[in-house]
Amino acid sequence: MRNNEKIIMKKLTAPLYISQGDFPNAKLPYRISLIALLMGTVSLAYAEDYFDPSLLNLPQGTDPSQVDLSSFTKREHTPAGRYMVTLLINQQDSGNREIQFTPDPQGNVVPEITPKLLADLGVNIDAFPALKALPPDAHIMDLASYITDAKITFDMPKLRLNLSIPQVAMKPDHLGYVDPSLLDQGIPALLLNYQLSGGKQWLKSENGTPNTENNNLFASVRGGANLSAWRLRSNMTYNYSSSQHQGNTYRTDTTNFSNTYLMRDIQPWKSEILVGENSTQNDVLDSIPFKGVRLASNEQMLPTSLRGFAPQINGIAQSNARITIRQNGNIVYQTYVAPGAFSIKDLYPTGTAGDLEVTITEEDGTVRTFTQSFSTLPVMLRSGSVKYEVTAGRYDGGITTDSKQSEFLQGSLIYGLPHSVTLYGGGIAAKDYWAGVAGAGVSLGAFGALSSDVTHATATINDEKQVGQSYRVRYSKNLLTTGTSVDLTALRYSTKNYYNFTEFNNSGYSLKEDVSPWLNERQRNSFQTSINQSLGGWGSIYIQGSRNDYWGKNETITNLSLGYNGSLKEISYNLNYGINRTKGDGDWPENRQIMFSVNVPLSVFSPAKTWQNISSNYQITHDNQGGNSQQLGVNGYAMDNKFTYSLTQSHDNQDQGNNGTVNIGYMGDYGDVGGGYSYGRNTRSINMNTNGGMVAHSGGLTLSRYLGNSIALIEAPDADGTTLSNGNAAINQFGYAVSPYLIDYNKNTVSLNLNTLPENVMPDKTSVNLYPTKGAVVKAKFDTRKGYQALINLQTDRPLPLGAIASIKNPKNPKDINSSIVGENGQTYFSGMPETGRIDVTWGADAYQSCVADFDFANIPANQYSSVRQFTLTCYSITDK
Repeated sequence: MRNNEKIIMKKLTAPLYISQGDFPNAKLPYRISLIALLMGTVSLAYAEDYFDPSLLNLPQGTDPSQVDLSSFTKREHTPAGRYMVTLLINQQDSGNREIQFTPDPQGNVVPEITPKLLADLGVNIDAFPALKALPPDAHIMDLASYITDAKITFDMPKLRLNLSIPQVAMKPDHLGYVDPSLLDQGIPALLLNYQLSGGKQWLKSENGTPNTENNNLFASVRGGANLSAWRLRSNMTYNYSSSQHQGNTYRTDTTNFSNTYLMRDIQPWKSEILVGENSTQNDVLDSIPFKGVRLASNEQMLPTSLRGFAPQINGIAQSNARITIRQNGNIVYQTYVAPGAFSIKDLYPTGTAGDLEVTITEEDGTVRTFTQSFSTLPVMLRSGSVKYEVTAGRYDGGITTDSKQSEFLQGSLIYGLPHSVTLYGGGIAAKDYWAGVAGAGVSLGAFGALSSDVTHATATINDEKQVGQSYRVRYSKNLLTTGTSVDLTALRYSTKNYYNFTEFNNSGYSLKEDVSPWLNERQRNSFQTSINQSLGGWGSIYIQGSRNDYWGKNETITNLSLGYNGSLKEISYNLNYGINRTKGDGDWPENRQIMFSVNVPLSVFSPAKTWQNISSNYQITHDNQGGNSQQLGVNGYAMDNKFTYSLTQSHDNQDQGNNGTVNIGYMGDYGDVGGGYSYGRNTRSINMNTNGGMVAHSGGLTLSRYLGNSIALIEAPDADGTTLSNGNAAINQFGYAVSPYLIDYNKNTVSLNLNTLPENVMPDKTSVNLYPTKGAVVKAKFDTRKGYQALINLQTDRPLPLGAIASIKNPKNPKDINSSIVGENGQTYFSGMPETGRIDVTWGADAYQSCVADFDFANIPANQYSSVRQFTLTCYSITDK
């Protein structure tokens, strides 16, 4: 029984008292007619929904037959025709499609679902013989008769068609599938990422000589342009340093352009082509920096169920230190960190070529360095999957002052076989050099995954032919039952006469200044591992390290980070033992240090809100040079976590005495900025850093936080100050904002935070789904209606009928009509109302079945508790005025 039937029946089962006082001028037959009318309404309710205008509180003299309420009947009825609907498969948005709705044999209007449409949506048609036997364009009236428990629902007001299909009926590879027609190459735009850091240091002399003053400045710009499917990108770095000592000033500055390329995707091939400077992939062969052309497959174009990497750099700073990261001899990242453990997660390397060299420059000039291996997990693909790469170009290395710059042709192929086996191989050919590699990877089930390969290379150096081999084994495993994670363990051995292509090109050339000397040696043995072991409630232990030795050298290069993490309620602590190398007087001796740290949130002492965002920390460090240091600090954040600060005080036994630092930072809508000050017995220093991005487009220039690979440009006119739901941007005064991090070839949802909208602005929708291609700038437009929100009581000399239509016409665009339905007692709600205007109210076709009400918000006070204003207006007849 429908709701209106229940209401009527409830009224009829109650005692019905009719007296002469109720209808003083009525005769008895009229009373009988009223009862008959009510009974007739009941019978109609069983046939279909019907709203009887005579039951409304109509103005006196109004003919009920002239009031049209047909738009409120047949709540679930859909007229036949073609509709552009939002199609959802198991509540996942599959884009907009035009669907034909036709009557079935029972007269119900249903959507025309075809086997072809189901296949496009990821339904496994082949698993259902009856469904597979149908023609691709056959109209399926009853989907449940083919797929048990399948259901189709249509939300007519929202034009949303949802297909509910059991998961067993879906293709196993369809999770995360994106219809290629939804992929957006974006709009033409210019993009720019910038990073700027600088510092000034004063060193006090103790032997009567003049003091020393040092200055440094680092700038990094990553720019580009988008046009259709083409992406142009380039990196520029600038490094400046100066030193004043004994009246003399020494200056150095370098500017370097790198990684300049033009690329686009080739979607039918699930591939991309790149022309310019970049690096080859390192899945099969060692990564090679090049200038040339590369055609390679892109796994991001596959569904997520069929398919990613910049490493996280961890270390320990003894003071307010400068962190510099180099790749192929180029500085790719530089920043300042506070004393203590640091973790860099926002590194943007220039491709995948070569290890990352991390340099820690302390305030007193001490320089420590370590290398971070830049490799991936073992090569494994699903059965039938293919990954390939073909590159033709010229070697473009950067760690030596010059190189052979050999022209080469390289290719690699990875193919997945049944039974969890993957075969891979490749080769590289150049003048006086060629190499080939072959290997296999296999899943060992509970024992993890293992891959092994052998590379054979022939090189002619100084007219001598060198023939050698390199053998490699890689292993990874996650033991969920024991909490053990072996992220990557790799062992490699190369024979004495083996040269990889980088060693061949750099042979005979000297290293650039400040580059670690072992980076140009020929490796003999190389071992690296990363292991984590969870101890449940007792914390976890971890080990990350590498060990390398070289032909013709007795020393080994060891990097190690071994530690334990634990917590007691909200108090966390860490014990770490590390090995790296410290630059000395022309050499790089091994540095060993052990550190214990503890972090105590002040909220453990008080539940007061003031203490919730503040914590204190203490650490003690000892190294193999006999140095001991202790540090006590406090840090916190405020202003919705956008503002951060830290203060530290330390003491050591290396004649440095007491040292202190103050650091602050602010993460804004248009970039991040930070700075710091530190002092010691003989030194003082200040530093600053900032980063952000900007996008130039047809609507102007929009500032942003640091940009990711693919971004969204949001346009919401008149919504100045409105934030995005993810909190990483806000609409500027020109109506634009940038959402800086989208996932390529995936569904991304951009939403407006309605709580931050201006009082007089309402958007046509609250969220937009975007599907960017690699490097795209996709646009999300929110059409907004600028105006006020109001709850209005319309009064006339006679009550307005329920269901009357109230509307406001836009004087600049008569076709733009803002309409609302009049509720009980003349109450109606509007959004997007202009400052002044007129409300037209109609409840019939005749002229007397209407009235108008004038409004002016200048005379209406604001509501201090809500953005919705409430007031009363008089609705008068035009014929009366």
